[in-house]
Parts: sequence; C-alpha cells; structure tokens
Amino acid sequence: MGATVRPVRPNEGLFESLRLAAKAADRAQAAEKLRPAFETRLQELGYGPRAIAHAFSSLAGPDTVAETLAELAQNAPIDRNEPVPLRFETVEQEPGLPAGHSLTITGVARHARGIRIAYEILPPLPSPREVPCVEARDDCDQEYCGFAQYIGLAGSNDRTTMIGGLTMPLPHQDVSLLRVRMSWAKDAASLWQRPAHDLRIAL
Repeated sequence: MGATVRPVRPNEGLFESLRLAAKAADRAQAAEKLRPAFETRLQELGYGPRAIAHAFSSLAGPDTVAETLAELAQNAPIDRNEPVPLRFETVEQEPGLPAGHSLTITGVARHARGIRIAYEILPPLPSPREVPCVEARDDCDQEYCGFAQYIGLAGSNDRTTMIGGLTMPLPHQDVSLLRVRMSWAKDAASLWQRPAHDLRIAL
C-alpha cells in the first residue's frame, strides 16, 4: 500500500503561527514578572542601563536566566563603569596599628576592575608607605591576595588624615559574601590568626 497523504487544512499554517506567538507571549509575560528582581541584581553587579536592557531582551526570548547572565558577563563588561556601593560590616577591629591610631573604613564599592576598599587612619602613621597585609576569602572557598594598594596624606594644616585603599579582583558571579582581613601587626602568624580588621562584604 502506498503512503497516506493527509490533506492540509486551510487554517493549519495560521494555527502554527498562533501557537508560536502564544509561546513568545508566555515568555515575555514570565520575563516581566522577573524584571524588577533581575534589574536590581544587575544593578548590584554594576551593570548600566544599556547592558540591562540588552539582557532583558535576551531573557524575554529563548534564553534562560543563567544563559543571559553568562552572555552578559562575556560581552558587556564595558558597561560596568559606575561604582556600586556595597554593604559591609566590621566583625573584628584589631588592625594592629600603633597605640593611639584608629582605622575607619570609609567605603566599599564594586568598580569595573574590581572591588575597592577605602580607609583612613588617624593620626597619620610615621611612614607614609606602610600598607597593611591583606587577604580575602569568599563563600565559594576561593582565596585572594596580592592586592593593588595605595596610601597617602590628605587634609588641611589643622587636620591631616592618612588615606588608603586597595582593589581586589571581581569574584565569580556565584559569590555572595566576601571576608577581608587587613592588618598592620608585625607578626609571623597567618593573617587569619593575628590581630586584624575583619570585614564582611555582601555582593
């Protein structure tokens, strides 16, 4: 017996188009529900409006959230220029400074090239080049060391402040918490054992 040929109904092509359109509408509707949280997260990661708009158009299409974030990280780093302040707390305040000196963390922010921690010391240290030992760990068991650092003097004749800062590499996008220890203590022990200023930074 020969093959059976099924006649095409006149409205079959139209039905297929409507079915695909319905799927696209479902994706767009689902993406709209995710949009507020998605935009907030991308802003926290340092992406600007252009990158966010592009990412959302991908999310409204066939891409998953994971695929959209991966594509964004690969192709849109140039849009991450504005510093994004990060929440942090100090859980240990023993930086190992000489007696009578105090350390204050003045800001933590995500930049295009890394996470920057700014601080000030009062009164200034005797040596203007005395940077702290610094190490960090994240909640994905990665460790960081060898940060770029700067230190110098600022202020007026009646109040001189020693200001400093360091920049660490941007962690992987799955990291949500950083622990950073910095210490001026002259100690042979591990930085994780000696007195230090210990920060918890939420990403």
